[in-house]
Amino acid sequence: MFEPWVGEKYSHESGFAGGRLLILGESHYSKRVEEIGETPEKFTENVVRYFGIERRHNFFGKVQEVVTGVPRKQQTAADKKVFWNAVAFYNWVPTIVDGRPVSEGGARRRPTDDMFRAGGAPFQVIRRRLEPRAVIVCGLTLWDHVAPTLDSFGHADRDVIFYDDGNCMYARISHPSTPRFDTRKWCRRVGHLLELSAQPRQLGRKIRWQEWDKV
Repeated sequence: MFEPWVGEKYSHESGFAGGRLLILGESHYSKRVEEIGETPEKFTENVVRYFGIERRHNFFGKVQEVVTGVPRKQQTAADKKVFWNAVAFYNWVPTIVDGRPVSEGGARRRPTDDMFRAGGAPFQVIRRRLEPRAVIVCGLTLWDHVAPTLDSFGHADRDVIFYDDGNCMYARISHPSTPRFDTRKWCRRVGHLLELSAQPRQLGRKIRWQEWDKV
């Protein structure tokens, strides 16, 4: 299990979702043979610090954009530092996925079903520790595996885009690395997630995209 990135100001009441916004990604990759299948210490922390704060990166920039509404090209170094220090980030798959190209002996750049299944129990540990009020689930395939682990959810259902597990609100979005990822669309959804997170909890409440389209 990877240790999550927890920003210095996570849990501060002035932050997103009352200071308790967790961004749930899918998996870490590496081309280093010795790291594949392993869980290096501080790996997530180093990834977020390097790609989220110190450099420009497509995935992290889009995540920041859908939460804050600030376009990636306008995000300053100060903006990135403030944002990532206000949230928590965790990847569901608990070991590093083979990121080598097939020509070098690597696998297709996707986690296996077994890898996804292995992420359920560790996530519950992280969820209980961080006590988020809102969770952004990045990716439809990830949602297929996350949703059935939530209290009272039942079977996976992609029509559900918001869910209340009695302690926290969840929202699913497309994976930010997918082609044609529409930051304006997902920014609106994340904005509603943050609004819902401030309301009293209702265990088992589901909002489907058909209802959302009518809002």
